[in-house]
Amino acid sequence: MTVKEVVALAAGCLGREDLLSALDKGEGEISEEEKLECDALLRCYNFTENEVALDYCPIRREERVEITENKIYYTEFSQVPVNIRRVVCGGYLARFVTYSAYILMSDDRQGSALVVYDCIPCTKNAFDEQSEFSEESGVSARLLAYGVAAQYCLVNGENGRAALWDKKFRDALRAKNIFRRTVRVRSRRWV
Repeated sequence: MTVKEVVALAAGCLGREDLLSALDKGEGEISEEEKLECDALLRCYNFTENEVALDYCPIRREERVEITENKIYYTEFSQVPVNIRRVVCGGYLARFVTYSAYILMSDDRQGSALVVYDCIPCTKNAFDEQSEFSEESGVSARLLAYGVAAQYCLVNGENGRAALWDKKFRDALRAKNIFRRTVRVRSRRWV
């Protein structure tokens, strides 16, 4: 799915036919006001995609990187890692410790390693870019559109509509079993 598909669904949910037609026009054909509105929708999309990726449905990547001085630096990854799942060296799981700038291998390792990690989605700057999520991940265009609509209403000061779209967004997450339950600890009682 593309960013344009999600944003068009969100504009349709909000009843903004003017934004739907602006998305179909070329770059030079839209007015300055329409461009500002479309840019706002794009920022809302980026925010929603980040929220879903970091809080509900992590984006998992697998990359082969080089070990330098028993360390794997985060700058070697194509995307910004958030959580390192596992490191495989020579076909075996390797022990490691994560630090703010690198992964330190417990054993003396050299060469390359296969790293499985969760990452932050790339910031989308154009509507023709692909979303980080696919239909197989359980995150649909409709689900993201609800989040974009909620964020757009919140940015524009429409708190009542923002709450409505946020509820639909959370319900869609819950329906796809993506929504994480909050853990509640019972209060202690002293007898």
